[in-house]
Amino acid sequence: MALSDILISVAAIVAVNFAAWITPGPNMIAVISAAVSAGRPAGLATGLGLALGTVIWAGLALAGVTVLFDVFPDVAFALRLLGAGYLFWLGMKALRAAAEDDCSLLPGKKTSPGHTVLKGAFITGLSVSLTNPKAALFFGSILTAFVPRAATDAYLIGVVALCGLLAVCFHSTTAFVFSTPFAIRKFNDGRRRITAGFGVVFSGMALAVAYDALRR
Repeated sequence: MALSDILISVAAIVAVNFAAWITPGPNMIAVISAAVSAGRPAGLATGLGLALGTVIWAGLALAGVTVLFDVFPDVAFALRLLGAGYLFWLGMKALRAAAEDDCSLLPGKKTSPGHTVLKGAFITGLSVSLTNPKAALFFGSILTAFVPRAATDAYLIGVVALCGLLAVCFHSTTAFVFSTPFAIRKFNDGRRRITAGFGVVFSGMALAVAYDALRR
């Protein structure tokens, strides 16, 4: 592969991942809700879970799982409904927490040991990522559109690693921004209202995903 081809490919992959990050979606909302409600470590743990999901989906896309979804659309349909169900569960959990004035959105209580909260945050991030089959299609399109045909296996593995590294950097940035004293203070000032807002957003995303899956 020519150096120019590599640079163009990498630049395009970085740009597309950046555009996906700044577009509000379940991933960003999951990190924000964890960071403002349980602190920076929980936000970072959620981001790491999402990043691991990114590596898994990118690797599966590289292995051709997007073709599997085309051949067996019921698999993608079932996975999308599972994702919608998980997002809806997160939404109901947030709404219940707001109603009970217990605004920890993560599995486990605030009084749980730190490692339990972080483990719950990591699992939440990983689950949000893995129940989103659009991620496989997204990375499949990246590999199709921006990776040169002459790419070696080593380069393809590097692309997967790059996507994972970008996910860590982007989600960590979100966690740092929304766990600042200003963000935490604003959350504490209106925690029930904000948590209820997260619940509405998660529930709305769940309904949108379910509707999109059913209408196809």
